[in-house]
Parts: sequence; structure tokens; C-alpha cells
Amino acid sequence: MNPIASTVPTGSSASDPVTQLHSVRQLVQERYTDEQPLIRAALHLIDCATDIVAGLPEPDLDACRDALGSARAAVVSATYAVGRVRDLAAAGTEHA
Repeated sequence: MNPIASTVPTGSSASDPVTQLHSVRQLVQERYTDEQPLIRAALHLIDCATDIVAGLPEPDLDACRDALGSARAAVVSATYAVGRVRDLAAAGTEHA
């Protein structure tokens, strides 16, 4: 069982996806240090997802553009995190 998902509150207001995403972000911040590249990326991805979900009910072009911008930011963040972790892993093998 996912330890973060299992601590997200359930109830009428907690069933709102934006509220759930805010809760998950807070839990990640409380449990992990944001100095790690993957944690920073995860927090950014949660922010991007929150922005997209918050704009879903709005069927206009601006909401779609905002969602696309958040998706692009998520891809950049994930790409950076993968590269950073790869670089750290390579540096770690050089020191071994």
C-alpha cells in the first residue's frame, strides 16, 4: 500500500481532486527533503497536475492552453530529474 495515498483524508471535501493533490503535496513535503532532485521533480509534477485538474471544468481555449503549459512544465521537470539522477549515479560510480 502506498504510504502517502493511505494518509490522504477521505470525506466529502477530500473527494475533490484538487484538495487531494494539495494533501499529497503537503505529505511529500513533510516526509522528504526537497533537496533531492526526484523529490523536487515530484513536487513540481504534483503542482502541474493540480493546475491541470483545477482547470478541467473550464471548456475554453485558455484553460486548454494552461493545461498544455503545465504538461510541458511537467515533462521538463521529469526530464531534468532523470538527467540529474543519471549524472549523480555516474559520479557515484566514478568515486567507487
